[in-house]
Amino acid sequence: MFNSKGTYYKNFALLFAGNTIGQLAPFLLAPIIGRIFNPQQLAIQENFLAIVSLISIIVAGRYEMALVLPKNIKKANNLLVLSIFITAAISLLSLSAIFVSDQISKWYNDDDLGKYILYLSPSVFLLGISNIFMQWAIRAGKYPFVSLSRIAQSVSQNSGYALMGYIGWGVNGLIIAWLIGNLISIAILLFPSINIFNRSDIDMNEMKSVAVEYKDFPMINSLHAFTGIFAEQFLLFFIITRNYGMFTLGLFAIMNRYMRAPIGLVGSAAGQIFYREATELKNNNIPILPLFIKSTRIVGFIATPMIMIVLFWGPDVFALYLGEAWRNAGTYARIMSPCILFNFICSPVSFTPLIYNRQKSAFLFSIAGYAAGIGPLFFGIIQQYTFETSLLFYSIGMTIYYIALLFWYRHLIKTA
Repeated sequence: MFNSKGTYYKNFALLFAGNTIGQLAPFLLAPIIGRIFNPQQLAIQENFLAIVSLISIIVAGRYEMALVLPKNIKKANNLLVLSIFITAAISLLSLSAIFVSDQISKWYNDDDLGKYILYLSPSVFLLGISNIFMQWAIRAGKYPFVSLSRIAQSVSQNSGYALMGYIGWGVNGLIIAWLIGNLISIAILLFPSINIFNRSDIDMNEMKSVAVEYKDFPMINSLHAFTGIFAEQFLLFFIITRNYGMFTLGLFAIMNRYMRAPIGLVGSAAGQIFYREATELKNNNIPILPLFIKSTRIVGFIATPMIMIVLFWGPDVFALYLGEAWRNAGTYARIMSPCILFNFICSPVSFTPLIYNRQKSAFLFSIAGYAAGIGPLFFGIIQQYTFETSLLFYSIGMTIYYIALLFWYRHLIKTA
């Protein structure tokens, strides 16, 4: 029988410890990276990664998110292979972006961004494969490998940023270091995959069968995930770049990276465990609500003190930590604090609609929520308000959305 309390805290502690160690590298090296690279260079990397994320979120058809669901290992094996095939095909298609690299630069009003589109296809492929084997390891309960992969990825990427910057490789160095980190993560995640994968299970008819059985993932969940990345990264970064410039985006993007990273340590660990264990609870007809409360509470308890520090001393913290050039990033952090707090309280339980097969409702909910954030941001731009004022409108709209989303997740669990 499933032991919710014992396994939850054991697995959470393991993933949290791994994530914490993994985040030491970016936080220790951030003062160096912040002084080697200027906001414009880091803005180019963030825009590039936003494009990569936009494609990568659907590169496997979202079938990787279904890997933890089947009780039958044969179904899971065929889902794994299906995910890899789709990832390879879409990654190859993304090579065509090279032919519109100049147009991409024009869209962003940035002559430099198009130069790095040649890295797009390998970036999409590596991130897609990394996500697939991450979910496969979680299905198998191989949490030590998940933690180790995160640590190795973080250390290699951030030390690579510092090294590449020091020797003068600029944005090329940032992207190459990011690629190396993902490659190392995949290599570590492959170990548990080899042990539990059975080639004799792979059958074309079975692959077609699981593709149909879990069709809501590419048809609905992929749209939901795509909308999230599109609204929260790609479109948001694009709007800021077009209307307020690369320097402002650089400050905002770095604020976003370092504000979300420490809270994400908790949210990511709790979310990975919630998805697997909530699925098992449901399969065994055991109530999920206690796990839901536990997951949101632990994130809230740890995130709130961090948010309070930023609210009181945000500009000074960023100036001291990254250098005086980044002081305004602390101002943006203050404005975004409520939004980020409720985002991460929601994050560990964001798999709830998948567990209850409510992807359609979740997608419609997200459309309304992102409109509540992007709409006020556009209003601020149209009125020619300062970036700080427009960002405040965005933060208020998104905070309301995340609070509503949290109540909806709870409602799904209570009424199931």
